[in-house]
Amino acid sequence: MALQYGFFRDLSTMPKSTPTLKRFTKSSRKSPAGVSTNELVFTAYQGTNEDVFPDVVSLYVAPGSSVADVTYGKGVFWKGVPKGAYRLLATDLKNGVDCRSLPYQDATIDCVVFDPPYMHTPGGTAHLNHQNYEDYYQNNAFQNASGKKYHEAVLDLYFKAAREAHRVLRDEGIYIVKCGDEVCANQQRLTHVELINELTQNGFIIEDLFVLLRNNRPGVSRVVRQVHARKNHSYFLVFRKSKRKRLVSTR
Repeated sequence: MALQYGFFRDLSTMPKSTPTLKRFTKSSRKSPAGVSTNELVFTAYQGTNEDVFPDVVSLYVAPGSSVADVTYGKGVFWKGVPKGAYRLLATDLKNGVDCRSLPYQDATIDCVVFDPPYMHTPGGTAHLNHQNYEDYYQNNAFQNASGKKYHEAVLDLYFKAAREAHRVLRDEGIYIVKCGDEVCANQQRLTHVELINELTQNGFIIEDLFVLLRNNRPGVSRVVRQVHARKNHSYFLVFRKSKRKRLVSTR
């Protein structure tokens, strides 16, 4: 007679067939892909533009892509980039092409690179021969179309250039922007923050930020009392044109 809880007094009372136990074997774990290395692209560098830019563009722009460098100048950014790696479209204001009015059709470019003079010149020799904004874009109010002056004129250039970059970039295209913070009228102007705030509200998402530390120690022509820390770094900002962002700015 069967005992309670499914036990049997003897083998004769057991059912003729009983469920067989399945044998489970531990599945072999798949090894993750990749190798251990510290040969990576990092966010902070000490050096020059030509040291950083090749890493920035190689990380975010596929070989063979069309890249419009709209402030090409002497081509310093490209000294470390292998020739022929990209279809480079080099233009500059001095050659008659304004970053705010590019000669490209809508949504035809894979990447736009923008490195304007990003400091206004307060006068005298304070910024002579160093990213002299006025010599390039005339940011005195009576000379430029916006009527803005000083740092506001610098931002106006960045914002308008971004709108034009957005127009010519393909969906998911990359916008690489060089900028630097400054003190204007004794007030901190964190340009990189202002740009991120503006562009992420107007058709772009921010992908990355690279910090470039100068090799040398910048000086000033004269100082009575230092009020703010002297800036000796700049930024590369990497944006992506996103379908999820709507262009709404009226600047």
